[in-house]
Amino acid sequence: MTFQDKLLAVFVVTVWGITFFFMRLALNEVSPMVLGILRFLLLLFPAVFLLPRPNVRWYWLASYGLAMSFGQFSLLFISLHLGMPTGLAALLHQGQVFLTILLAAWLLHEPIRRHHMVAMMVAAVGLACIGIGQHQGVVPAAAMLASFGAATAWAAGNIVVKKIGQVNALSLVVWGNVSSLLAFSAAAVWLYGLDGIGVQIGQMSWRGMVAVAFLAYMAGLLGYAAWGALLARYESGRVAPLSLLVPVIALLTAHIFLNEDMNRWHWAGATMVMLALLVQVFGGRWKPSHHAV
Repeated sequence: MTFQDKLLAVFVVTVWGITFFFMRLALNEVSPMVLGILRFLLLLFPAVFLLPRPNVRWYWLASYGLAMSFGQFSLLFISLHLGMPTGLAALLHQGQVFLTILLAAWLLHEPIRRHHMVAMMVAAVGLACIGIGQHQGVVPAAAMLASFGAATAWAAGNIVVKKIGQVNALSLVVWGNVSSLLAFSAAAVWLYGLDGIGVQIGQMSWRGMVAVAFLAYMAGLLGYAAWGALLARYESGRVAPLSLLVPVIALLTAHIFLNEDMNRWHWAGATMVMLALLVQVFGGRWKPSHHAV
């Protein structure tokens, strides 16, 4: 991975780490489906009129939006709405790392190298430590299931990106999310009706609108365009684990802005995740073997 792409990856995971804070702000004011409408409405317009449609079959574009965006974020928003702490949500969301690598090995025959396996095992220990530290009280089972479902949808979306291949990343993010906007709109109209949607939007404060704008432009348009470009250029096993830094950043952000406490388990887990990232990024240089396991 080039130095520029490493910087790009750091930018993405940093933005995604603080995104959970903005999700919480927005969900304090609107429901999950209405938040989805607002996020993808801002993401699509006016960009859909400025960027050419990528040379991708319509069903791949639809699959991208339904998996990467509607599936992932409807379930993630629901999880937070049901009471999942932001730090724990960020943690469970990283199940996509393991699912992406395994799905890519199964469906795309991508290799799983030894240092990938070591990094995932070390990261799993770190994430487990964070989970122990974060798990306070009883988290609703539905919120837990929604978080796991969101991670599964993200992994499926990553595989769709790999199948699509190298296209203009911004165009893919914009045009691929036409289907997600339609899906969020249909769900919101079914649940609340047009009047109910209008009432929710009309009651939003400036804080809520800033949160939606961050989700749309920083985490959505720029974040997923950069992520898609990295996935198209490199093996999933090299890219996906980098997002393990997201829950560490999310925990720090929640501690500073949402008063979610950091204890010894959090710090131990964060250290393990950082170690796993070092193994992931530099592990291939420690041993010249290129054999997959």
